[in-house]
Amino acid sequence: MSPDSSHGAAGNALGYFHQCMWALVELAKRASDDPACQLRLEALDDIEFGIDGTPSELLQTKHQVQPASDLTAYNADVWRSLNVWMDMRRSWEGSSPILRLVTTATAPVGSPLACLRSDSGRDVQAALQALVTAAEESKSKKTADWRKKFLDLQVHDRLSLVECIVVEDGSTIAREIDAPLLSILRYAIARGNEDSFLQQIKGWWAGIAVRLLDGSLPAITGHDLQSYVEDLVDQFRSDTLPVSLAIQNSPFVEEDSRAFHDREFVQQLFWIALDNRRLWKAIRDYHRSYAQRSEWLRNNLVAEVELDRFACALHDEWEQIFDEKVEQVARGEIEEKHAGREVLSLLARDARARLRDRFDQPWFTRGMIHAIADGYAGYRIGWHPDFQLKLESLLVDVSV
Repeated sequence: MSPDSSHGAAGNALGYFHQCMWALVELAKRASDDPACQLRLEALDDIEFGIDGTPSELLQTKHQVQPASDLTAYNADVWRSLNVWMDMRRSWEGSSPILRLVTTATAPVGSPLACLRSDSGRDVQAALQALVTAAEESKSKKTADWRKKFLDLQVHDRLSLVECIVVEDGSTIAREIDAPLLSILRYAIARGNEDSFLQQIKGWWAGIAVRLLDGSLPAITGHDLQSYVEDLVDQFRSDTLPVSLAIQNSPFVEEDSRAFHDREFVQQLFWIALDNRRLWKAIRDYHRSYAQRSEWLRNNLVAEVELDRFACALHDEWEQIFDEKVEQVARGEIEEKHAGREVLSLLARDARARLRDRFDQPWFTRGMIHAIADGYAGYRIGWHPDFQLKLESLLVDVSV
């Protein structure tokens, strides 16, 4: 990864984004043919592939905000990469990993660095001579120490180093990273679901990348990626729906719930004296359910009429439970607030209605229950036996 000094923080951020997303592209390329391959981030190199801790490929990713400069033997990114590889040479003694320079810059046709591409036209000697010449002639202060380190190598060490290098120039820039990813995963994506599918996999990968970078996940394999893609494909079938991990795992602390306290569904929870922790969790479920519905609708994965049918089915189940508890209150068998808490608990726990046959996410159902208590789809459910009268009084108080 290479910062772009001319664009400051934006260039750095794009460089890190490109590195993390390119790691996903690279792993996707390998997953089918070599599912046991392990990927690490910022271990020996920007991106590392290997088996059982032994590196087989080390990648330096260099991203420049367009227009990218030509890739020549005088390029600072080239010498920055060489410096990294020279420093780590002792760590792979006994093996010769491929050293790949993945860069958005382009080597001019016929230039020495173009001779280090992976095709049959490789000419290591021409590239080596160009690097030696640049190391001797360049006046760049930025690369001075790196060039000296290269010239101080034994001649055979320079050759063995350059022999391992593969230049992959003209790499996809950060904002276009979806294109190669879509091309690789096209087999798994149903037509019309491309954007939603990529959003899901990139959201999952963002969490994986964080864990790789902070060390809580040492490595991830091609098999891990295959398993996730297979699960995601299953979620996009007609009898279920994909769940956004970003929404499901979004932080929602108790303080966030205070903004919802004037909502009708929250007032209903106050009326049955729900404890603070359960109140916060109810608001969290409502918030996440709303966000998930919005994402599905935005991506045309579900229709309003389908959500309305689900709300109707939940309303029907609530009615049976509510009527039974109201009768128990009338017979003096249970107190009103206790009855209300039981209605809520029984519906949330035992509801059999499903948005789709194989979609069974309890947090989403609980969130929908609270949405209906808030008037979703024109329905109205409640917990306290007198919730309708209390709602009418609430509306009168607001209008006064």
